[in-house]
Amino acid sequence: MKYFKNPIFIEKKIIKKIKQIKKRKFFSMPMFPYPSGKLHLGHVRNYVLTDIIAKIKQLENYNVIHPLGWDSFGLPAENASKKYNINSLKWTISNIKLMRHQLKLVNIDYYKKTEFLTCDFNFYKWEFWIFIQFLKNNLLYKNYENVYWDKIENCILSNEQVINNICWRSGIKAETRRIKTWFINIKKYTKRLIFNLKKINWSKKVKNIQKKWINITIFFIKKNHFYSNYNNIYININFLRIKNKNLLHLIILKNFSNFIFKKKIFVFDKKLKIKKKIILNNFKIINFLINKKKLNLLIFKKNIFYIKLTNIKNWSFERNRLWGSFFFYKKVKNKNFKSKSTIDTFFQSSWYYINYLKTKNLTNLNKLKWFPINIYVGGIEHANLHLIYLRIINNIFYDLNILKNKEIIFNLINQGFINNKVFYKFKNYKKIFCRKTKNCIYSGIEKMSKSKKNGVNPIPIIIKYGSDLLRLSIITNKPIYKNIVWENVNFEFLKKFIIKLNNLIILKKKNYKNLINIKNILNIKKIHNIISFVNKILINNDSLKQIEIIIFWLFPIIPNISKILWFKIGNFYPIEHFYCYKSLNKEYNLYIKNIFLKKIFKIEIKNLKVNFIIKKIKISMDEISILLN
Repeated sequence: MKYFKNPIFIEKKIIKKIKQIKKRKFFSMPMFPYPSGKLHLGHVRNYVLTDIIAKIKQLENYNVIHPLGWDSFGLPAENASKKYNINSLKWTISNIKLMRHQLKLVNIDYYKKTEFLTCDFNFYKWEFWIFIQFLKNNLLYKNYENVYWDKIENCILSNEQVINNICWRSGIKAETRRIKTWFINIKKYTKRLIFNLKKINWSKKVKNIQKKWINITIFFIKKNHFYSNYNNIYININFLRIKNKNLLHLIILKNFSNFIFKKKIFVFDKKLKIKKKIILNNFKIINFLINKKKLNLLIFKKNIFYIKLTNIKNWSFERNRLWGSFFFYKKVKNKNFKSKSTIDTFFQSSWYYINYLKTKNLTNLNKLKWFPINIYVGGIEHANLHLIYLRIINNIFYDLNILKNKEIIFNLINQGFINNKVFYKFKNYKKIFCRKTKNCIYSGIEKMSKSKKNGVNPIPIIIKYGSDLLRLSIITNKPIYKNIVWENVNFEFLKKFIIKLNNLIILKKKNYKNLINIKNILNIKKIHNIISFVNKILINNDSLKQIEIIIFWLFPIIPNISKILWFKIGNFYPIEHFYCYKSLNKEYNLYIKNIFLKKIFKIEIKNLKVNFIIKKIKISMDEISILLN
């Protein structure tokens, strides 16, 4: 068969000759990786998921974009360059090459033309333009503020990067320093962040994490019971009953915009009543039940105001690092810059998705056609960091008419962790995590991570079983949202399933009745049951036609094995170009040597086999044309 001698050449030829038809658009996107070394199976689960979703949508005749970029600035590269005396860029590029190789072996098909590095000038040059827009719209300012400081990483941290007074990366107690630094005014979007959660298809768990973090608290006070100047409002409170006595002192509420005057009713609860909630030192207590009319009257006379407090503070995004995108810089030569002022890498990960749709202008209208992002896949640990920032910057871009969507991510999937055994040993009286050795100590089972040294490299598994069985194991072990313990994966069971399909094809049984389409099982909530579902179907019908349907819809999960079995069934065109089963009378355009001949129906294709040699028949990439050489 001529196809197998040079399939890539033939397919490219068909693509050039036959124009693509307009299709529905689908944006399937994983959270982009940080190139700090080898990928482990925890990462692979993320990218396999979006790859499978993209392949399913391609079979359903969608025009799919499945992109991947590299979050390539950051402290790990900077620290590695100091430790090993290597250039940060060279270290980053070498890791990217290794990770690309791993992704290729796992059969992750991402659109190469969209690929980029955040450390590339062609990417971060747009941040200069973005900050100019922020300045014009009073979203960017510089001021002396009390900020969190990480003395190990020697940098500022934003409020979201400090959890229970602990620095998110180093794990030490955060210090507070008063520093003049740059801020993005994000506090104004607090209310919108809560309200817009209703419009997106995210899990309740993620929504609750964000609501809890944003944590809007309302205090009602009398007008004459506070002191304020231009920048600050001072309220003396001792009503907080908590363990930390340090909070029982003067609270400075930064930014005068926090103090909100209202003339309309504020709904405190469903019954429009204020219960005894706070006790203020030397303040009159609002502890009485109050009806709507009386509250409106007091607010109208400006005798009562409320102050809104939230964990969302204006974003102190400036960092004093070497390996980061530059903020207000000096140009030295060509594209080289000299500056100690860099930008928090969380800013880049909050707008990077726009750069996948490469055009000469960030505001190009062609980009907007692809949004919102249909599927976004990543770990739930990003719920109140990356996903908060992404939503905030999206809201800013919406206000600046850069984007037309109030929320850019419609569906969010948080895959579960892949867990593995953790071991450690003591070196110079210090606990160090390590691989399993004779002298190591077992610590328990935790999620795979580079810091715990318990990640599993996918390459040895691929060498033994192939990438398809690895992909199948990740999908069928447990539901997508559940954690997997890696030692419980049974590859021999998966291998027997594939051999069973192969043996049934050899038998070539014929039965065109009671055929079942397994497309519905390719739902993210059900897909882990696909093997048991297929086995049940085969009990009632194990004919060649039924197996063909099964193989077709297994292709997104096991693309290599599916292609082999597809041609073994007797099909003469690639599985990716197969047309929909439902369209029995689907109309096709018939071309001979790239010249349109006539329109024919699917039923007539069988008659074509009599008049033309089968080798010369090709169903084109647009799935509505048949090309005859």
